[in-house]
Amino acid sequence: MQKWYEKYPVFKSKDLYLAGSSFAGHYVPNLANALLDDNKQSKQSKFNLKGLVLGNPMLRKKLDDIAKIDFFFSREMINSSLYNEIKKECNAIDENNYFSSIKTTWSAKCKNLVFEADLAAFKTDAHNYSPQKLFDVFRPPCAETEKDLNLEKQVPLVSTEVDMCHPLRVQFYFNLPEVQKAFHGNQTNLSYRWKGCFTANFKYNEADKDLDMLPALKNLLQLSVPITIFSGDQDGIIPIEGTLQHLEKLAEELNIKLTKKETWSLGTKEGGLKYEFGDLLKFLTVKGGNHHVTSSRPSQAFSIFSNFTIKAMH
Repeated sequence: MQKWYEKYPVFKSKDLYLAGSSFAGHYVPNLANALLDDNKQSKQSKFNLKGLVLGNPMLRKKLDDIAKIDFFFSREMINSSLYNEIKKECNAIDENNYFSSIKTTWSAKCKNLVFEADLAAFKTDAHNYSPQKLFDVFRPPCAETEKDLNLEKQVPLVSTEVDMCHPLRVQFYFNLPEVQKAFHGNQTNLSYRWKGCFTANFKYNEADKDLDMLPALKNLLQLSVPITIFSGDQDGIIPIEGTLQHLEKLAEELNIKLTKKETWSLGTKEGGLKYEFGDLLKFLTVKGGNHHVTSSRPSQAFSIFSNFTIKAMH
């Protein structure tokens, strides 16, 4: 990034915001802390970090895996008997001991009960169940394939408001020769097609996903870096119930009180709920948003960035 600033010096004095979704709950806070550490040591220009924006971020994955049970139960997708059994069995890790229990794993019975809840929630069986359903609990996933696009078939919009086949179209688009040429991509004429991170042989340490990100966020808040977090209320991967519990625990450790809870709007439409913990930490739910709010509710995501992040700084 220092070299990028050297190449484009006009940006050196600009405000810097770091944003991302999902796994960004790990790499954005880590990058932010690295930039601030560099500011302390570097004699060059400083990174003018003004805030973080995280969408449906992975912060405490083991607890997010269980938080979907609260999500299912609050929406009457599973019965109280199964809910109570899971709560009783899956209690080895909680918000108070997560950091010290990082190597603790859920019992086999707990995992089986959670999978049973997945099947019950979507009224399906093990043969027909798809984890993709968790990315948007109430909209059917894209049923088409890239082959359909290659055969010049029109992939239908499976919803009137959200194109669930959007990632498929992106993958198809970036494999078009004229697009790769325009982006200066595939300069070595690889023999295989480009695929996104989740479908390629993406290398990472599985254990890293379980890391506790609250300490990284805590350090940023102590350094007065504002953090805005938003979550779609149809996300079963990282449900709003889990994220809110993480932030309440973070606020407790920093002795910050919940100072405001209210609805927020986009024009005449209700956007969701807004929680403010002091002056630096905000959490907004996005009505009708899934795991990828920026594509399922782009106007709301832009409003959050422009109205609750940028304007709050000025």
